[in-house]
Amino acid sequence: MGSAPPAWQTWPDQLHAELLKLGYDVDLPSTAIPGELTRPAKCPVCADAGAYASLSTPRLGMVGWSSWGFSFDSTADCGADGYREIAGLQVSCTNGWACNPEWTGSVPLVPVSTLAEGVRGSDVVILANWINDYKAWQSPDARRECYGGVDIGAAGTVSVTAADLQRQIRAIHAESPDTVILVLARYPDLKQVIYVNERTLPEVIALNNAVKAKVEMEKNTYFVNITFPLGEAIFQTLSLVHPNCRGDRVMVTDIVEAMYDHKILSRGLALGSIDNCLARSDCESLNLPCCQRSAMCFVDSAGACARYGRGKQ
Repeated sequence: MGSAPPAWQTWPDQLHAELLKLGYDVDLPSTAIPGELTRPAKCPVCADAGAYASLSTPRLGMVGWSSWGFSFDSTADCGADGYREIAGLQVSCTNGWACNPEWTGSVPLVPVSTLAEGVRGSDVVILANWINDYKAWQSPDARRECYGGVDIGAAGTVSVTAADLQRQIRAIHAESPDTVILVLARYPDLKQVIYVNERTLPEVIALNNAVKAKVEMEKNTYFVNITFPLGEAIFQTLSLVHPNCRGDRVMVTDIVEAMYDHKILSRGLALGSIDNCLARSDCESLNLPCCQRSAMCFVDSAGACARYGRGKQ
């Protein structure tokens, strides 16, 4: 359940294919949640696209939205000025990038009760709908509309994010107490279109750690960290600021690893260390664990470790 990433990236589809490859029965029925997609609206074509081209993988991909678009049942608590209070802060009731109603899309709101009912009985739900909370604060134009021009600071965005995620998590658990919820980390900023921005990486790590501390106070809820290689082409040119096939592959690896570590999965991937393997591109010489950890390589249909590109964009 997310903003643009599930709509413009392949990681939900790659995750579906990876779980099948690991031998799991994967049942993904339609949720009937407003705005549901079963595959990306647009995305790079990855080297292993054939593994998931025929798969139906329900997801929400509400482009430009922030966490509050999934956290309320209506706008009844919004004032005449179009704002509501979240964690003691004034936040726009408009969904869409920069809280611009022209960018909301065909679905104005995903009611939190409908979201919870739609995923009732699920073993696992992944939430990836909060990355724009912080980005809206970073952008002066978006801050003006989303936060009423108030500089709420990074800590303020964490408070808003935590309140919204807690509302979603508790609604889901009210319907399905045993459902495990994974909250996906915010991936790094970029530089020069396709590379990780090393300068702002400490800020992103601090943000993720703060959100992790909040959400992991909820039962059956875990935070999934994401680590991208530095100095490698990891972001798209098709949909700017979103990870490409390599980034999606890393995200899937990190999700599967977290699911195994938290005993959600009984079988996982043999993985080499991040330090030794994540940025390796000498694919033909890598052993299986290092190949499966690398962002630049993948195990092809013949079982060989092969080069994994950015994807056709």
